[in-house]
Amino acid sequence: MGFFGDLIREVSRARPLRRSLSVAVLLLLDSAAVAAGLLAAAALLEGGRALRLLPLLAGLWLGVCAVLGLYGLAPSRRNPAALAAAGLVWAGLAALGAALYPESGLGLGLILSSALPAVAASAGLRLLYERVVDRVYSRGLARVPALLVGPAEDRGRLRRMMERAPGGYEPVGELDLRGAAVDLPALREELDRTGASSVILMGAERLSDEAFLGLLRSVRLRGVQLRVVPGALGLLRSQVRLEGGGLPLLEVRYPQLDNAQRALKRAMDVALSLLGLALLAPLFAAAALAIRLDSPGPVLLRQKRVGADETVFICYKFRSMYRDAEERREELEPLNEAGGAAFKLRDDPRVTRVGRVLRRWSIDELPQLVNVLRGEMSLVGPRPLPLRDFERMGELHKRRLAALPGMTGYWQISGRSDLPFEEMVRLDLYYIENWSLSFDLKIILKTIGAVLGRRGAY
Repeated sequence: MGFFGDLIREVSRARPLRRSLSVAVLLLLDSAAVAAGLLAAAALLEGGRALRLLPLLAGLWLGVCAVLGLYGLAPSRRNPAALAAAGLVWAGLAALGAALYPESGLGLGLILSSALPAVAASAGLRLLYERVVDRVYSRGLARVPALLVGPAEDRGRLRRMMERAPGGYEPVGELDLRGAAVDLPALREELDRTGASSVILMGAERLSDEAFLGLLRSVRLRGVQLRVVPGALGLLRSQVRLEGGGLPLLEVRYPQLDNAQRALKRAMDVALSLLGLALLAPLFAAAALAIRLDSPGPVLLRQKRVGADETVFICYKFRSMYRDAEERREELEPLNEAGGAAFKLRDDPRVTRVGRVLRRWSIDELPQLVNVLRGEMSLVGPRPLPLRDFERMGELHKRRLAALPGMTGYWQISGRSDLPFEEMVRLDLYYIENWSLSFDLKIILKTIGAVLGRRGAY
């Protein structure tokens, strides 16, 4: 399948895109089905005048199907009783509309004679769609790569179930439980190694509340889905969702209010980063020219930095130092003025003439708008630190990685580089614990004042 197989795999990894594509296909199939039913009935009963209502009747059909869950996950969308009920409800609503507006030309005979073929056509097209989906799953093309976490015996049992009935998940790695906790560093390493976009947890009842929340926080920061295989009591008490292959899984999410606020934060990030990239294009061009003329070396610095949940990403900056800055850092370590894990020098000899201007006005940070657009950073959050600083951080300091890193943060409006490392960590933790959209907007506005006042920038 070559190209198409790779395309299907990439789409399957992006769960929201996969769901949206599935719904879009089903909407198209149902629209075709109701149109076919109405056209057949109109041709048979010479009701061509009523065909002008086709868009309205098709929309009504899609709305009824949506209310009855026919665009949900496999267990609900494959329910033939729900499809039959959709046909009856649609016919009843259409008949009510025809009675209220007789001038529409939509007779009861046309409605009833179109409902049956519409339901039959929808059932046939949906059956064909599900066969195609099952065929794709059986070939392993659209499975979600999953990391199995739990006791060895439970992992083996789940893996055998997946092998007997291939479904929506493909096990790509495994991790054992250590008593009542999950080894989060090992989990992060496995997620990076395997590229898994879902974690399936067995033995969740053995975890302490703190350990489970730590796991949930970690996967949320990485955008990884968490599924739990419930125990016997969980099966009795909870509404269990059967995934592909008949796996009983519970989906674990953060509270909806939290999700809604973070969705708004992401929307703000995307909108403002796009606007910034468009408006600042002339400034980018001028900065690039100045850097090129001032000293040899690349215009952009691509530096590995540590983001949310210890995820390493490439952070973009305008180059503000000479090309050999990394090689000269060791000899300058004894002069470090920041203290702690960070490295800062007020009069760093590695900074170029143009670099000092860029740093003074924080222009060197502006290419990180690309990181924001890619979802690796946010406009507001703890600043991402280089690998050198991360490797020197203690476990308490690493708690600041419990949020997406930002172009600006609470520490930047509180003193920036003038603050010691421990104070920066304290401010970052305060931001994480007290985060809100209004807090973000306040930080953005105060950052403008800090940049214009050139406080703590060097």
